[in-house]
Amino acid sequence: LVKIWRIPLNVVGTQGQGSLDASQDSINDFERETLDDDDDDDDDDDDESLDSSANRGPIGGPFEKEKILRTALVAVSKRMGESFYCWFNLGLMYFRNQVYTKAKEAFKRCLDCLKGYKQPLKLINEKRYVTLEARVMSLHAQCCIYELTLPGMVATDEHNPVDVQEQFIQATKTDNMQPDIWNNVGLLHMSLDKFDGAKMIFQPILMNFTQYNDAISNLGLSHLCNGELTDAARSFQTVILRDSSHLEALNNYGVLLLRHRNYKNAIVFFEKAIELDPGQSYVWSNLACAYSAEGKLNEAARAFRQARELDDTNVQATCNLAHHITWMVQSEADPEARARKLEQAEHMYSTVLCDQSSSVQAWTGLAAVFKSQSEMATSEEKRREYKELALEAFSLAIEADSSDPVVWSQMGMLCMGEGDYKNAETFFKNSIEKSKQIRNVHPILATYCNLCVTYQLGEQFAESNSLYQKAITHFKDSYILYNNLGNLYRQMSKFDDAHKAFDLCLRLKPDYAIGHNNLGLLFIAEEKFVEAKVELQTALAIDSGLDCAKSNLLKLVELEKRRMRGNSGKQPGKS
Repeated sequence: LVKIWRIPLNVVGTQGQGSLDASQDSINDFERETLDDDDDDDDDDDDESLDSSANRGPIGGPFEKEKILRTALVAVSKRMGESFYCWFNLGLMYFRNQVYTKAKEAFKRCLDCLKGYKQPLKLINEKRYVTLEARVMSLHAQCCIYELTLPGMVATDEHNPVDVQEQFIQATKTDNMQPDIWNNVGLLHMSLDKFDGAKMIFQPILMNFTQYNDAISNLGLSHLCNGELTDAARSFQTVILRDSSHLEALNNYGVLLLRHRNYKNAIVFFEKAIELDPGQSYVWSNLACAYSAEGKLNEAARAFRQARELDDTNVQATCNLAHHITWMVQSEADPEARARKLEQAEHMYSTVLCDQSSSVQAWTGLAAVFKSQSEMATSEEKRREYKELALEAFSLAIEADSSDPVVWSQMGMLCMGEGDYKNAETFFKNSIEKSKQIRNVHPILATYCNLCVTYQLGEQFAESNSLYQKAITHFKDSYILYNNLGNLYRQMSKFDDAHKAFDLCLRLKPDYAIGHNNLGLLFIAEEKFVEAKVELQTALAIDSGLDCAKSNLLKLVELEKRRMRGNSGKQPGKS
């Protein structure tokens, strides 16, 4: 069986000057990481709220220097209230620390001060100050967007996307030579999932500013979110070749490689991004996903923990770490250690649900933990109790979002484990249909595999074979599909077709221990014991802890002994 989990990946848009925050995408929708904000209006308390945010990872320079600069700016703003440079720099510092409400207030004061300087500016250096005014207007508009990411913030009229876009447009009318402003308009469209509109903004920017890497990176991100992977790869590669230190392009290209299941190369790009800036939680989370997919479980666990340490509000990293711990239980031999890990994962999911009671990912993960606990239960009473908890958690996940294909697939796995193949079939079909309804999301490979296995266990061989062939059209390079198809053909005694399937499987992944084990079983079915022993020994050489290969090898040795005893007892025939 192929267990499936949602692994959220974070892609990040690149903003213009003065803006170091980043909008993030977790496969289907954008989320932003935020820092805590203190709503007290007292200036001294403002410093404290900024300190607590900066402690999570100060942006741009050592923490002490930033604290000294902030203290100085607050002091100057009190004594020189008409200094627009002071208000601009104070607003920028709040903005970079994601204290958006106070940043917006500072930028508004800066604009008021600039208006008072309008006449003298015409006699001095108008262009310099007009450029600053347009930039402040753009930053003020961004604050209106990002305020909504703060805990407890309620949208007001000034947060209306149309009004925010109008602020950006006014900024471009003030100074139309700042591509950062148009870039932020594009990001506004992306945050509303209007990726075609975003592309229509980024493309004209690049016609006038051909070397503007941020717009190229964001254009690639729009292509990626639209499922146009070839165009996305071209954009990210262009940026990386021009600027190998472009953090967002490195991260987003890594996400693209993950979607192509090119885990090894994805790790290279995520590690390069972390080398440039080790303080980004979302990059650590993505690296952990790549490690996990590559089978580097210990490295994945360390990366997930690093992501949580950098930002304990990162729900995706917390859920991914809990999933990873649940997955590692399979390789744990000690029953007590397995129970402790499942309890740890259960606690992490529960922590997320305390803050976000409608988190589909957390409910689905928690249900999977209960399912694993039911399989480990030593008494029928406990097993039934955990099964009921799993069903309840799944029902709450469906209640939170009935369109999520992962939930339906996990429900199917629970039924299949109970031998309820009819309901399992229904749930897996629902999962495939739901995934087709989501834009740019392909049907889940594991769901196809599990539906095929359900047909196979229910002895519906023709339906299983037909679905495998259909799945292969979606996932041509899936060694798991070919492995399962080989097992089906072996069960149907179609040995030649089974050999072809296993050959394709092992050509795609030569070090696939389970594939070698299953090929060994095929040789046993053909009574080719020497070849079978070679394949089973190869499987154990790849994975010495593979229990099924150990068991099959012992049974093969016993089978050979019985065969030899049977042959020795026979009377020689006449020639």
